[in-house]
Amino acid sequence: MLERNPPGRIPELDGLRGTAIFFVLMYHYTLRQPTHDPHMFRFYLENLFLIGWSGVDLFFVLSGFLIGGILLDARDSASYFKTFYMRRFFRIIPIYYAWILTYILIVSVAGAALGARYGSEAITKPGFAIYGHFLFLQNFAVIPFVGLAKPWFISLWSLAVEEQFYLVSPLVVRLFSRRNLGVFLVTVIVGAPLLRVALLRGTHIHGQLVYVLMPCRADSLAVGMLAALLWREPHFRKWLSSNTRILYGMLAVLFAGVAALWKWSPLNASWAMESVGFTCLAFFYVLTLLLALTTPGGPIARLARVRWLRELGRVSYCMYIIHSVVGAVCHALLRRAPPAISDWRSMGVTVLAGFVTYAVAWLSWKFFEGPMLRLGHGFKYS
Repeated sequence: MLERNPPGRIPELDGLRGTAIFFVLMYHYTLRQPTHDPHMFRFYLENLFLIGWSGVDLFFVLSGFLIGGILLDARDSASYFKTFYMRRFFRIIPIYYAWILTYILIVSVAGAALGARYGSEAITKPGFAIYGHFLFLQNFAVIPFVGLAKPWFISLWSLAVEEQFYLVSPLVVRLFSRRNLGVFLVTVIVGAPLLRVALLRGTHIHGQLVYVLMPCRADSLAVGMLAALLWREPHFRKWLSSNTRILYGMLAVLFAGVAALWKWSPLNASWAMESVGFTCLAFFYVLTLLLALTTPGGPIARLARVRWLRELGRVSYCMYIIHSVVGAVCHALLRRAPPAISDWRSMGVTVLAGFVTYAVAWLSWKFFEGPMLRLGHGFKYS
Protein backbone atom coordinates (compact mmCIF):
# COMPACT_ATOMS: atom_id res chain seq x y z
CA MET A 1 0.00 0.00 0.00
CA LEU A 2 1.18 3.53 -0.67
CA GLU A 3 0.59 4.47 2.98
CA ARG A 4 3.48 2.31 4.14
CA ASN A 5 5.93 4.68 2.44
CA PRO A 6 7.00 8.00 3.96
CA PRO A 7 5.91 11.19 2.19
CA GLY A 8 7.87 11.83 -0.99
CA ARG A 9 9.28 9.34 -3.46
CA ILE A 10 7.97 5.78 -3.65
CA PRO A 11 10.99 3.41 -3.75
CA GLU A 12 9.36 0.82 -6.02
CA LEU A 13 8.39 3.43 -8.59
CA ASP A 14 11.90 4.86 -8.59
CA GLY A 15 13.15 1.34 -9.28
CA LEU A 16 10.73 0.92 -12.17
CA ARG A 17 11.83 4.29 -13.50
CA GLY A 18 15.43 3.07 -13.24
CA THR A 19 14.47 -0.07 -15.14
CA ALA A 20 12.96 2.08 -17.89
CA ILE A 21 16.08 4.19 -18.37
CA PHE A 22 18.29 1.08 -18.22
CA PHE A 23 16.27 -0.48 -21.05
CA VAL A 24 16.53 2.70 -23.15
CA LEU A 25 20.29 3.02 -22.63
CA MET A 26 20.94 -0.62 -23.47
CA TYR A 27 18.78 -0.33 -26.58
CA HIS A 28 20.55 2.75 -27.92
CA TYR A 29 24.03 1.59 -26.94
CA THR A 30 23.75 -1.90 -28.45
CA LEU A 31 21.46 -1.48 -31.47
CA ARG A 32 22.59 -1.90 -35.08
CA GLN A 33 26.06 -3.17 -34.35
CA PRO A 34 28.32 -3.93 -37.35
CA THR A 35 28.01 -7.69 -37.08
CA HIS A 36 25.39 -10.35 -37.37
CA ASP A 37 27.74 -13.17 -36.44
CA PRO A 38 25.61 -15.34 -34.11
CA HIS A 39 28.77 -16.44 -32.30
CA MET A 40 29.66 -12.94 -31.15
CA PHE A 41 28.66 -11.74 -27.68
CA ARG A 42 27.54 -8.36 -28.97
CA PHE A 43 25.11 -10.10 -31.34
CA TYR A 44 23.36 -11.69 -28.37
CA LEU A 45 23.47 -8.38 -26.48
CA GLU A 46 21.81 -6.53 -29.32
CA ASN A 47 19.10 -9.13 -29.70
CA LEU A 48 18.46 -9.21 -25.96
CA PHE A 49 17.61 -5.49 -25.95
CA LEU A 50 15.84 -5.24 -29.31
CA ILE A 51 12.70 -4.27 -27.42
CA GLY A 52 14.55 -1.99 -25.00
CA TRP A 53 12.91 1.02 -26.67
CA SER A 54 9.79 0.01 -24.71
CA GLY A 55 11.40 1.60 -21.66
CA VAL A 56 9.72 4.74 -23.02
CA ASP A 57 6.36 2.95 -22.75
CA LEU A 58 7.14 2.16 -19.12
CA PHE A 59 7.87 5.87 -18.59
CA PHE A 60 4.46 6.68 -20.12
CA VAL A 61 2.65 4.25 -17.82
CA LEU A 62 4.49 5.65 -14.79
CA SER A 63 3.64 9.22 -15.84
CA GLY A 64 -0.02 8.34 -16.24
CA PHE A 65 -0.08 6.68 -12.81
CA LEU A 66 1.84 9.37 -10.94
CA ILE A 67 0.45 12.48 -12.64
CA GLY A 68 -3.04 11.03 -12.67
CA GLY A 69 -2.77 10.31 -8.95
CA ILE A 70 -1.54 13.81 -8.17
CA LEU A 71 -4.40 15.36 -10.13
CA LEU A 72 -7.03 13.10 -8.60
CA ASP A 73 -5.83 13.89 -5.08
CA ALA A 74 -5.77 17.66 -5.74
CA ARG A 75 -8.81 18.03 -8.02
CA ASP A 76 -10.72 20.15 -5.48
CA SER A 77 -7.81 22.48 -4.74
CA ALA A 78 -8.33 26.19 -5.34
CA SER A 79 -4.83 26.36 -6.83
CA TYR A 80 -5.23 23.15 -8.85
CA PHE A 81 -4.09 24.42 -12.26
CA LYS A 82 -1.52 26.95 -11.06
CA THR A 83 0.26 24.55 -8.72
CA PHE A 84 0.28 21.67 -11.18
CA TYR A 85 1.68 23.69 -14.06
CA MET A 86 4.25 25.54 -11.94
CA ARG A 87 5.55 22.26 -10.50
CA ARG A 88 5.73 20.75 -13.98
CA PHE A 89 7.48 23.86 -15.25
CA PHE A 90 10.27 23.68 -12.67
CA ARG A 91 10.65 19.93 -13.13
CA ILE A 92 10.70 19.79 -16.94
CA ILE A 93 11.58 23.12 -18.51
CA PRO A 94 14.90 24.35 -17.01
CA ILE A 95 17.11 21.43 -18.01
CA TYR A 96 15.18 20.82 -21.24
CA TYR A 97 15.55 24.43 -22.41
CA ALA A 98 19.18 24.47 -21.28
CA TRP A 99 19.80 21.42 -23.47
CA ILE A 100 18.26 23.09 -26.55
CA LEU A 101 20.09 26.37 -25.96
CA THR A 102 23.41 24.54 -25.54
CA TYR A 103 23.02 23.02 -29.00
CA ILE A 104 22.17 26.42 -30.51
CA LEU A 105 25.24 27.91 -28.81
CA ILE A 106 27.53 25.14 -30.09
CA VAL A 107 26.26 25.56 -33.65
CA SER A 108 26.55 29.36 -33.44
CA VAL A 109 30.11 29.27 -32.15
CA ALA A 110 31.55 26.17 -33.83
CA GLY A 111 29.11 25.38 -36.63
CA ALA A 112 31.41 26.65 -39.38
CA ALA A 113 34.34 24.65 -38.05
CA LEU A 114 32.24 21.50 -37.80
CA GLY A 115 30.97 22.02 -41.34
CA ALA A 116 34.48 22.61 -42.69
CA ARG A 117 35.87 19.51 -41.00
CA TYR A 118 33.05 17.04 -41.48
CA GLY A 119 31.05 18.52 -44.37
CA SER A 120 27.70 20.27 -44.49
CA GLU A 121 25.95 17.21 -43.06
CA ALA A 122 27.76 17.63 -39.75
CA ILE A 123 25.10 19.95 -38.36
CA THR A 124 21.40 20.69 -38.47
CA LYS A 125 21.19 24.49 -38.44
CA PRO A 126 18.72 26.19 -36.10
CA GLY A 127 15.30 26.46 -37.70
CA PHE A 128 11.88 24.93 -37.06
CA ALA A 129 13.50 21.53 -36.54
CA ILE A 130 15.29 22.99 -33.50
CA TYR A 131 13.12 25.92 -32.39
CA GLY A 132 9.98 23.78 -32.49
CA HIS A 133 11.34 21.93 -29.47
CA PHE A 134 10.73 25.01 -27.31
CA LEU A 135 6.98 24.48 -27.87
CA PHE A 136 7.19 20.67 -27.76
CA LEU A 137 6.18 20.35 -31.41
CA GLN A 138 8.91 17.90 -32.43
CA ASN A 139 6.52 14.94 -32.65
CA PHE A 140 4.33 16.58 -35.31
CA ALA A 141 6.79 15.83 -38.11
CA VAL A 142 9.53 13.39 -39.02
CA ILE A 143 12.59 15.60 -38.71
CA PRO A 144 15.68 14.54 -40.74
CA PHE A 145 18.33 15.31 -38.12
CA VAL A 146 21.94 15.00 -39.26
CA GLY A 147 25.29 15.02 -37.53
CA LEU A 148 25.38 16.18 -33.92
CA ALA A 149 21.67 17.02 -33.91
CA LYS A 150 20.69 13.40 -34.37
CA PRO A 151 21.85 12.12 -30.97
CA TRP A 152 21.09 15.52 -29.43
CA PHE A 153 17.38 15.56 -30.28
CA ILE A 154 16.38 12.10 -31.51
CA SER A 155 14.92 10.96 -28.16
CA LEU A 156 13.07 14.15 -27.26
CA TRP A 157 9.85 13.21 -29.08
CA SER A 158 8.64 11.40 -25.96
CA LEU A 159 8.95 14.61 -23.91
CA ALA A 160 6.59 16.25 -26.39
CA VAL A 161 4.10 13.40 -25.88
CA GLU A 162 4.27 13.83 -22.11
CA GLU A 163 3.96 17.62 -22.21
CA GLN A 164 0.91 17.38 -24.45
CA PHE A 165 -0.51 14.89 -21.96
CA TYR A 166 0.18 17.39 -19.14
CA LEU A 167 -1.76 20.05 -21.05
CA VAL A 168 -4.87 17.89 -21.45
CA SER A 169 -5.00 15.71 -18.33
CA PRO A 170 -5.63 18.40 -15.65
CA LEU A 171 -8.69 19.65 -17.51
CA VAL A 172 -10.03 16.12 -18.02
CA VAL A 173 -9.59 15.17 -14.35
CA ARG A 174 -11.14 18.43 -13.15
CA LEU A 175 -14.21 18.31 -15.40
CA PHE A 176 -15.14 14.60 -15.34
CA SER A 177 -16.66 12.73 -12.42
CA ARG A 178 -14.70 9.65 -11.36
CA ARG A 179 -17.13 7.39 -13.19
CA ASN A 180 -17.03 9.44 -16.38
CA LEU A 181 -13.27 9.72 -16.15
CA GLY A 182 -13.03 5.94 -16.05
CA VAL A 183 -15.26 5.67 -19.13
CA PHE A 184 -13.17 8.30 -20.91
CA LEU A 185 -9.90 6.51 -20.14
CA VAL A 186 -11.25 3.14 -21.33
CA THR A 187 -12.37 4.86 -24.54
CA VAL A 188 -8.86 6.25 -25.05
CA ILE A 189 -7.26 2.85 -24.37
CA VAL A 190 -9.51 1.20 -26.96
CA GLY A 191 -9.39 4.10 -29.39
CA ALA A 192 -5.61 4.63 -29.61
CA PRO A 193 -4.79 1.30 -31.31
CA LEU A 194 -7.81 1.73 -33.61
CA LEU A 195 -6.50 5.19 -34.53
CA ARG A 196 -3.05 3.77 -35.26
CA VAL A 197 -4.51 1.08 -37.51
CA ALA A 198 -6.75 3.61 -39.29
CA LEU A 199 -3.83 5.94 -39.97
CA LEU A 200 -1.61 3.13 -41.21
CA ARG A 201 -4.29 1.60 -43.41
CA GLY A 202 -6.24 4.63 -44.58
CA THR A 203 -3.63 7.36 -45.07
CA HIS A 204 -0.14 7.86 -46.41
CA ILE A 205 1.11 9.07 -43.05
CA HIS A 206 4.70 8.15 -42.23
CA GLY A 207 4.82 5.10 -39.97
CA GLN A 208 7.19 6.91 -37.61
CA LEU A 209 4.53 9.54 -36.94
CA VAL A 210 2.17 6.83 -35.72
CA TYR A 211 4.85 5.98 -33.19
CA VAL A 212 5.33 9.53 -31.89
CA LEU A 213 1.96 11.34 -32.12
CA MET A 214 0.38 11.81 -28.68
CA PRO A 215 -3.14 10.56 -29.61
CA CYS A 216 -1.55 7.42 -31.03
CA ARG A 217 0.43 6.80 -27.83
CA ALA A 218 -2.29 7.91 -25.42
CA ASP A 219 -3.24 4.34 -24.51
CA SER A 220 -0.07 3.88 -22.44
CA LEU A 221 -0.69 7.13 -20.55
CA ALA A 222 -4.40 6.32 -20.10
CA VAL A 223 -3.61 2.83 -18.78
CA GLY A 224 -1.42 4.42 -16.10
CA MET A 225 -4.05 7.01 -15.23
CA LEU A 226 -6.79 4.38 -15.07
CA ALA A 227 -4.63 2.40 -12.63
CA ALA A 228 -4.27 5.54 -10.50
CA LEU A 229 -8.04 6.01 -10.51
CA LEU A 230 -8.71 2.41 -9.49
CA TRP A 231 -5.90 2.45 -6.91
CA ARG A 232 -7.81 5.10 -5.01
CA GLU A 233 -10.78 2.76 -4.59
CA PRO A 234 -10.37 0.77 -1.31
CA HIS A 235 -12.27 -2.27 -2.64
CA PHE A 236 -9.97 -2.45 -5.68
CA ARG A 237 -6.86 -2.41 -3.52
CA LYS A 238 -8.37 -5.04 -1.27
CA TRP A 239 -9.11 -7.20 -4.29
CA LEU A 240 -5.52 -6.81 -5.51
CA SER A 241 -4.12 -7.85 -2.14
CA SER A 242 -6.41 -10.90 -1.99
CA ASN A 243 -5.80 -12.13 -5.54
CA THR A 244 -2.07 -11.94 -6.14
CA ARG A 245 -2.06 -15.40 -7.78
CA ILE A 246 -4.54 -14.19 -10.38
CA LEU A 247 -2.40 -11.10 -10.95
CA TYR A 248 0.75 -13.15 -11.46
CA GLY A 249 -1.17 -15.40 -13.84
CA MET A 250 -2.30 -12.38 -15.85
CA LEU A 251 1.27 -11.07 -15.83
CA ALA A 252 2.52 -14.41 -17.17
CA VAL A 253 0.01 -14.26 -20.04
CA LEU A 254 1.03 -10.69 -20.88
CA PHE A 255 4.70 -11.63 -20.63
CA ALA A 256 4.09 -14.38 -23.18
CA GLY A 257 2.61 -11.76 -25.50
CA VAL A 258 5.56 -9.42 -24.97
CA ALA A 259 8.00 -12.30 -25.55
CA ALA A 260 6.24 -13.15 -28.81
CA LEU A 261 6.55 -9.53 -29.94
CA TRP A 262 10.24 -9.52 -28.94
CA LYS A 263 10.85 -12.72 -30.90
CA TRP A 264 8.91 -12.07 -34.09
CA SER A 265 8.14 -8.35 -34.26
CA PRO A 266 10.51 -6.33 -32.05
CA LEU A 267 10.73 -3.13 -34.10
CA ASN A 268 8.71 -0.19 -32.82
CA ALA A 269 7.54 0.57 -36.37
CA SER A 270 6.33 -2.98 -37.09
CA TRP A 271 2.67 -3.67 -37.82
CA ALA A 272 2.20 -5.87 -34.76
CA MET A 273 3.63 -3.22 -32.44
CA GLU A 274 1.77 -0.29 -33.93
CA SER A 275 -1.55 -2.12 -33.95
CA VAL A 276 -1.83 -3.86 -30.57
CA GLY A 277 1.76 -4.20 -29.35
CA PHE A 278 1.99 -0.84 -27.59
CA THR A 279 -1.25 -1.55 -25.71
CA CYS A 280 -0.03 -5.01 -24.71
CA LEU A 281 3.18 -3.47 -23.36
CA ALA A 282 1.20 -0.85 -21.42
CA PHE A 283 -0.91 -3.50 -19.66
CA PHE A 284 2.18 -5.59 -18.93
CA TYR A 285 3.96 -2.63 -17.37
CA VAL A 286 0.95 -1.39 -15.38
CA LEU A 287 0.38 -4.86 -13.94
CA THR A 288 4.06 -4.98 -13.00
CA LEU A 289 3.62 -1.61 -11.28
CA LEU A 290 0.52 -2.70 -9.35
CA LEU A 291 2.20 -5.91 -8.19
CA ALA A 292 5.21 -3.93 -6.99
CA LEU A 293 2.92 -1.76 -4.85
CA THR A 294 0.53 -4.47 -3.71
CA THR A 295 3.06 -7.15 -2.68
CA PRO A 296 6.02 -5.38 -1.04
CA GLY A 297 7.56 -8.74 -0.17
CA GLY A 298 7.18 -10.11 -3.71
CA PRO A 299 9.95 -10.52 -6.28
CA ILE A 300 8.94 -7.52 -8.38
CA ALA A 301 8.91 -5.14 -5.42
CA ARG A 302 12.21 -6.49 -4.11
CA LEU A 303 13.81 -6.04 -7.52
CA ALA A 304 12.37 -2.52 -7.83
CA ARG A 305 13.94 -1.60 -4.49
CA VAL A 306 17.46 -2.56 -5.62
CA ARG A 307 19.56 0.45 -4.76
CA TRP A 308 21.24 1.04 -8.12
CA LEU A 309 17.92 0.86 -10.00
CA ARG A 310 16.37 3.37 -7.60
CA GLU A 311 19.37 5.64 -8.09
CA LEU A 312 19.06 5.43 -11.87
CA GLY A 313 15.37 6.26 -11.49
CA ARG A 314 16.17 9.35 -9.43
CA VAL A 315 18.35 10.84 -12.18
CA SER A 316 16.60 9.24 -15.15
CA TYR A 317 15.28 12.46 -16.71
CA CYS A 318 18.70 13.93 -17.37
CA MET A 319 20.10 10.54 -18.36
CA TYR A 320 17.38 10.16 -20.95
CA ILE A 321 18.09 13.56 -22.47
CA ILE A 322 21.88 13.28 -22.67
CA HIS A 323 22.72 9.58 -23.08
CA SER A 324 22.91 9.47 -26.89
CA VAL A 325 25.18 12.52 -27.10
CA VAL A 326 27.45 11.23 -24.34
CA GLY A 327 27.79 7.94 -26.20
CA ALA A 328 28.60 9.69 -29.49
CA VAL A 329 31.16 12.01 -27.85
CA CYS A 330 32.92 9.21 -25.95
CA HIS A 331 33.32 7.14 -29.10
CA ALA A 332 34.41 10.17 -31.15
CA LEU A 333 37.10 11.19 -28.63
CA LEU A 334 38.41 7.75 -27.70
CA ARG A 335 37.93 5.82 -30.95
CA ARG A 336 37.42 8.53 -33.58
CA ALA A 337 34.47 6.50 -34.82
CA PRO A 338 30.67 6.48 -34.59
CA PRO A 339 29.12 4.72 -31.58
CA ALA A 340 29.27 0.97 -32.11
CA ILE A 341 30.42 -2.19 -30.38
CA SER A 342 32.86 -3.83 -32.76
CA ASP A 343 35.41 -5.23 -30.31
CA TRP A 344 36.24 -5.29 -26.60
CA ARG A 345 37.74 -1.79 -26.73
CA SER A 346 34.59 -0.28 -28.20
CA MET A 347 32.53 -2.18 -25.63
CA GLY A 348 34.65 -0.61 -22.90
CA VAL A 349 34.04 2.85 -24.37
CA THR A 350 30.29 2.15 -24.40
CA VAL A 351 30.36 1.10 -20.74
CA LEU A 352 32.34 4.24 -19.94
CA ALA A 353 29.70 6.32 -21.75
CA GLY A 354 27.06 4.82 -19.47
CA PHE A 355 29.00 5.78 -16.34
CA VAL A 356 29.70 9.29 -17.69
CA THR A 357 25.98 9.69 -18.44
CA TYR A 358 25.13 8.76 -14.86
CA ALA A 359 27.83 11.07 -13.43
CA VAL A 360 26.60 14.07 -15.41
CA ALA A 361 23.00 13.29 -14.46
CA TRP A 362 23.96 13.01 -10.77
CA LEU A 363 25.65 16.42 -10.89
CA SER A 364 22.64 17.87 -12.68
CA TRP A 365 20.30 16.49 -10.01
CA LYS A 366 22.41 17.74 -7.11
CA PHE A 367 23.15 21.24 -8.37
CA PHE A 368 20.41 22.04 -10.88
CA GLU A 369 17.37 19.76 -11.11
CA GLY A 370 17.04 19.19 -7.36
CA PRO A 371 17.02 22.92 -6.51
CA MET A 372 14.58 23.58 -9.36
CA LEU A 373 12.30 20.83 -8.08
CA ARG A 374 12.34 22.34 -4.59
CA LEU A 375 11.35 25.69 -6.08
CA GLY A 376 8.45 24.02 -7.82
CA HIS A 377 7.27 22.37 -4.63
CA GLY A 378 7.08 25.80 -3.05
CA PHE A 379 3.72 25.99 -4.82
CA LYS A 380 1.12 24.18 -2.72
CA TYR A 381 -2.27 22.68 -3.58
CA SER A 382 -3.80 23.50 -0.22
